[in-house]
Amino acid sequence: MSATIRTGATTEMLISGKTPVGLWLSAICLIAALACTALENMVAFDRTVQQLFFKNGEWLVTRAFHAEYKWLLYTGPKVCIGVIGVLFLLLFLASVWPGRLKERLRLWQKPALLVLLSIIFVPLIVSLLKAVTGVYSPVDVLSYGGTHPHIGLLEQLWAYGSTAGGRSFPAGHASGGFALLALYCLPVQDKLKTSLLCLGSFAGWSMGLYQMARGEHFLSHTLTTMFLALAIITFFDWRLRTFKNL
Repeated sequence: MSATIRTGATTEMLISGKTPVGLWLSAICLIAALACTALENMVAFDRTVQQLFFKNGEWLVTRAFHAEYKWLLYTGPKVCIGVIGVLFLLLFLASVWPGRLKERLRLWQKPALLVLLSIIFVPLIVSLLKAVTGVYSPVDVLSYGGTHPHIGLLEQLWAYGSTAGGRSFPAGHASGGFALLALYCLPVQDKLKTSLLCLGSFAGWSMGLYQMARGEHFLSHTLTTMFLALAIITFFDWRLRTFKNL
C-alpha cells in the first residue's frame, strides 16, 4: 500500500512540474542539437547523403517541378500548420473563457497553449538562428554548381572569426512540421499519443526531405531543427506545468 502511495506521489510530482525532469529533457535535446551542429562541420557526411538527391547535375526535385507543385508540397503544409495553430488558439481561448466550456476543457488548457506556443516559437527561433549562422545551402556550394565553398559553421568561426552570408542552417521549412511534435502532449490515450508523435515526425521529415531534394538543406540542418524543436517543446511543457494559474 505504501509503495503504491509513493508511486502515485512521484507521478503527481512529475505531472505537476515539481521535479525538473522536463527541464532535463529539454537540456538533453539541446545538447543533441549542438552535437548536430558539430556534425554539420563534417562536410563529407552531408555530401554523402546529399548525393542521393543530386543526379546528373540536377536535383531530384527540379525547379520546374517545384514551380508546378509548390502550392501543394511547399505552401500547402505551411498553410495546414497555420490552420492547426489557429484551431488551438481557439481551443485555448475557449478553455479560459468564462462559461460552460471552461470546465469541460480544463485539461486541454495547457496542452492547447503548448501546441500554440510551439507552432509560433519553433519556426521563429530557427529563423533567427538562420539569420546569424551564415551557412550556405547545397545549391550555393561549389560541389553542386554554386559559387561558395562548403564550410561548416564552426570552421567559419574558427578560420575567419565570423560567419558567411548564407541562410540555410538550421532548416527553416521543416521547423513548422517538427513543431507538431507538441501534439504528443495532448491529454489523449497513449495509442493516440503515439499516432500524434508519428504525425509530427512525418510532417517534419517530409518537409525537411523535400527541401533536401531541392538542394536547400543538408541532412545535418534538418536533424538540428528536429532536436531544437524537441528542446523548445519540452521546455515549454515543463514551464507550463509549473504555472498554477492556468
